[in-house]
Amino acid sequence: MNELKQLLIDFLKVLSDPTRLEILYYLKMGKRNSTEIQHHLNKSQSTVSQHLKTLINSDLITFEKNGNLNYYYIKYEKIFTILSAISSFVIEINREKFKGIRDLDRYDVLL
Repeated sequence: MNELKQLLIDFLKVLSDPTRLEILYYLKMGKRNSTEIQHHLNKSQSTVSQHLKTLINSDLITFEKNGNLNYYYIKYEKIFTILSAISSFVIEINREKFKGIRDLDRYDVLL
């Protein structure tokens, strides 16, 4: 496997974690410190810290120090364009599944 493929695999692994995705979307609203992130996600300090480290190492977020606190923020806003494109594609390839769910919901309402 070539290096680019491995980098792509590693990048997609970072994005595949629900907690990391939640952190990214929370940081989309602006800079946050780890305590704010912990409270928002209702996760432990160690869990949040581990995920922040992964996001920093993957170069998706960065931070600035303000006194004793680190404030984390999105490094590349383009990540949300990528996530939106992935979401659209997932909806497209699962359109029939979503249609079936909507049809069942309508059927339940009729009964």
